[in-house]
Amino acid sequence: MGERIILHCDLNSFYASVELLDKPALWEVPVAVCGNPKTRHGIILAKNEPAKKYGIQTAETVWQAKKKCPGLVLLPPHHDLYKMWSVRVNDIYERFTDLIEPFGIDESWLDVTGSLHLFGGDAEKLTLVPTLDKAKEILAAELKTGDTVLFLNDLPDIY
Repeated sequence: MGERIILHCDLNSFYASVELLDKPALWEVPVAVCGNPKTRHGIILAKNEPAKKYGIQTAETVWQAKKKCPGLVLLPPHHDLYKMWSVRVNDIYERFTDLIEPFGIDESWLDVTGSLHLFGGDAEKLTLVPTLDKAKEILAAELKTGDTVLFLNDLPDIY
């Protein structure tokens, strides 16, 4: 058998992206998903792109993040939603291959060796990843997040 073609799919800012799906007013505002600071679980679990511009880091304490960005909007986590969206995203991957290895809630490895015809038959085309702005534009119609990077929607309609 020849060389395997494996895609690594990572949903950037996943928790924050899911939280913002139904909060368009916050898309351009620095937002972080965090534990409860009152119960001493006050660390940043995820942040959106505007928060990243302030240097907000995953796993830093909320007080450190608020020091960097006093206007940071803090949202509690909703793990049931993250699981639901993770399943939905993996369902999208299944349109392209049945060889999927989830790696955490927001990452998967896809073996597309047997489905290269869906990508024009050329593995090298897979290296032409769109820029973040292009990926955001492609995904905006389906998930409306502004942060999550998926470019499978840019492929020809096969179903």
